[in-house]
Amino acid sequence: RDIAFPEHDPQIAVTFMARPVADTLVARAHSSAGILDSIGSKRIKEAIYTLEEASGSSITWGGEADWVQGLGHVLTDVDLADGNWTLTVEAPEFETVTAAQVMPPRIDSTGSYAYAYTAALEDEFVDEDEFGNTYLTRTIDLSLTLPDRVDAADYFLVRAQKTFNWEEFEEEEGAEFGGYVVLNPRVEDDPRIVWNQLCGGYLIQDIDAVEALNGLPFQLFQEAWGPDLEGVSAEPVVLEVCAISAEMAQYYERLDLIDNPSGGPLFTEPVLAYSNVSSGYGCFGLYTSSTLPLTFE
Repeated sequence: RDIAFPEHDPQIAVTFMARPVADTLVARAHSSAGILDSIGSKRIKEAIYTLEEASGSSITWGGEADWVQGLGHVLTDVDLADGNWTLTVEAPEFETVTAAQVMPPRIDSTGSYAYAYTAALEDEFVDEDEFGNTYLTRTIDLSLTLPDRVDAADYFLVRAQKTFNWEEFEEEEGAEFGGYVVLNPRVEDDPRIVWNQLCGGYLIQDIDAVEALNGLPFQLFQEAWGPDLEGVSAEPVVLEVCAISAEMAQYYERLDLIDNPSGGPLFTEPVLAYSNVSSGYGCFGLYTSSTLPLTFE
């Protein structure tokens, strides 16, 4: 029996993840496409973006002037205030779309929305090759406590800044100094700490009425190399701790499930991508972040 697919009216699909202060942020707009569309989704280079804060201040960018090939529309010198933000995206021949977000609290190691941590060096090994190059490996025990508001849901992302990558490793092989860090939870299958491949880190969500984010146990493995021990030993382990909006968390959770399905019955309903954009395609997310450097003598 032939079943006709419904006609699809292309809509703006927009993705924009923003933090309050940044040198550059990138927004991407595409046209949605039906399953029978042979051309598929296309970039909308003419898209114009407007960010408006609840007080009335706004920022507008986009169009051909801000289009960077291979990236998207670039916004520079970003300085966003706390509060409610609305993103509006317009483009010729498309219906205007909108999305709203609340800036998460500005997370830091001090202040009203602070994380706390303890880090202890478990093991360290130093070796030197015949050419005088020094190689250092460390295993570090990290306990991380994240802030938990009683009147709101909190979502976090924790990741290592310099992770292992074969391509980067090959490019840096001849560099004077190099290295990488691997971050893992100490408790296998800890339900509080979920790896997200697209974010390159662990998504963490609080649990209502339970202080579940105290003393989250992690283990770090660092490997560094260079021409002298002093320089290699000074190479810090750098983590990024982010407070992210609930919508941003749901968006990346769904995309990760789509990319890495866990299986199920043959006729299981498909996992659909989360969207908070009025067209139903894409996501506008906000996050704040703090750099956590760990150094050891």
